[in-house]
Amino acid sequence: MPIELSETFWESCWARQNGAGSKLKAAILAAGLGKRMDPLTVSHLPKPLFPLCGKIPMSEVWVRRFVESGITDISMNLCVLSKTLKRHFGDGSKFAAQITFVDEEIPTGTLGGVCKQGLGSAAKRLSHDPPLQLSPFGGDTIIVPSGDIVTNFGAELLEQVYHFHKKVGSAFTIVLVPVPWERRGDFGTVVMDSHEKREGLLSAAGPIKEFREKDPDSPSNLNNASIYIIEMDLLRILDSYRTTADPALVEPFYDFGKHVFPALLGKLPYVSLPKGYSLWGIQYDGEWYDVGQKRDYLRVNNALLDGKLDLSVPYEKFPWGYLGNNTNVDFSRISVTPPVLIGNNCVIEPGARLGPYAVIGDDWIIGREALIRDSVLWQRYSYFTKDGREIRANERRLVDRHEIRSKVTVEECIVVGGSIQNNIKEQTVDILEDGELSMLSIDHVPRGPRA
Repeated sequence: MPIELSETFWESCWARQNGAGSKLKAAILAAGLGKRMDPLTVSHLPKPLFPLCGKIPMSEVWVRRFVESGITDISMNLCVLSKTLKRHFGDGSKFAAQITFVDEEIPTGTLGGVCKQGLGSAAKRLSHDPPLQLSPFGGDTIIVPSGDIVTNFGAELLEQVYHFHKKVGSAFTIVLVPVPWERRGDFGTVVMDSHEKREGLLSAAGPIKEFREKDPDSPSNLNNASIYIIEMDLLRILDSYRTTADPALVEPFYDFGKHVFPALLGKLPYVSLPKGYSLWGIQYDGEWYDVGQKRDYLRVNNALLDGKLDLSVPYEKFPWGYLGNNTNVDFSRISVTPPVLIGNNCVIEPGARLGPYAVIGDDWIIGREALIRDSVLWQRYSYFTKDGREIRANERRLVDRHEIRSKVTVEECIVVGGSIQNNIKEQTVDILEDGELSMLSIDHVPRGPRA
């Protein structure tokens, strides 16, 4: 039987209070290739399932926040290791939602991902596109976050942005966050026209007059936060211009930043959209993390340990951090420098030194006098071979001891598993099918286009 939450719960949700629940849909963008996260996204998990604080899949945070808002029609587009996401979320029943999926063998860009989720079988079908079995969304408005954004943007702020979007008659609203001026070249930045100052975390808003795609000389440091509200009428029009996600095309139209925003501003020469579809921005001054690279992943876990992010960590809270169940540790014989997280079923041997910023997932053995700091150690996950065969986590125990040997130091690393016998720093450590370790610099990015 599906989970049935009480009427009291639904009455407390803003979308239900305003009668907007059936008019709203959430579409999570989760089909990026995640190449900058290789080898993690090749053999283990798609980036939207990367664990926060040892357990919480990144994209699950968005699902929960939408349900807390009273929005239960949720979809995701998928590409890399798609069956892991389908297995985790199922049909959405355990979250009191209805979750559907759009499979993409080849990513179709931000525009393609949203059009397919919103328009379903009515979306423009391009070459090599399989038929979509998803029914078109019959409501008015779609809320779109990227599945690799981690933020405190919860139900209350979603409500405020939605009402702002409707009040000003926006067709496409972008949430914006300020970034350091020296990093303007890493992001798409926005210039607002005569923006209105506001109270609280949503501190300013206004029509957008200019969008700069990764321009280090941009006059603005307001970054596209990858959280959008889009009217379905506009989405249908954008879909009619949509092309395949091929940068070699003479007149491509598949990406929000490169094509859609310039077109809405009348600055894309080969696309002339109908008048009256306005583009607005609203500035958010709270915590926001784009988990685009491996160091970003370490950074967001550190923020969670520091309590900067409003997430419910599924371990017991202590003054020094978090502790899981059935873990063998004598705190009088180890050293802990907060903050630290120790997961379930771990063994921490005497003399071990943990922290600061050590996330130790389930089932790890930390040897005597070992040092773990500024690192994330994953619990066991399935391993996917090059031919797509899956080796489940419980089968991996035979080759993956999940241990840091005595006197070994681990600093600024992401460790999938294995038996770590030598000091490592600034590494991504993968354990292969046969139990051999593969180590790459944490800054390693494979060649070729990213998506």
